[in-house]
Amino acid sequence: MGLGGIAIQLVDAAHAEPAVRFLAEWVSDGEAEARRYLADHAEPGGASLIAMAGWEAVGYVAIVWESRYAGFRSRGIPLVHQVAVAGPWRRRGVATLLMDAAEQLARSRGIATLGITVGLFDEYGPAQRMYARRGYVPDGRGACQGHRPLRRGVQVNLDHDLIIWLTKDLAS
Repeated sequence: MGLGGIAIQLVDAAHAEPAVRFLAEWVSDGEAEARRYLADHAEPGGASLIAMAGWEAVGYVAIVWESRYAGFRSRGIPLVHQVAVAGPWRRRGVATLLMDAAEQLARSRGIATLGITVGLFDEYGPAQRMYARRGYVPDGRGACQGHRPLRRGVQVNLDHDLIIWLTKDLAS
């Protein structure tokens, strides 16, 4: 158990349905997409963890062991792909518990560095602050539109694809 009765669990057969319900409500467009999303983040290519408050899923984090982002893949840096917390449970420490568990899972696999992305506009402010407090730093490529670094003078729409890639040394 953790904060206020929250337990972080690997998504296995016993936790698949609560994970699907959570993803369908808070992350994806419906149950079919939630099931695909969960399958895409299953071993051996990834791992999914869920925060449970009793029988209710209140948060989710996924790790992709081999990132599609060349800057991480070439250095063997896995990607924390999704951190999501149900609205009523936000700002209560659930994301911190999920990140603690994801980082511990990576350490248990001998991983020295973990990567994550964060959006650039105000909606991502709480995540930006949390990742900075946890020791995540920019990877040095600057703002990106997906995998593509942006160059001076380029005009883009400020949307969910505008991100910065961050890494953390797990030995620290």
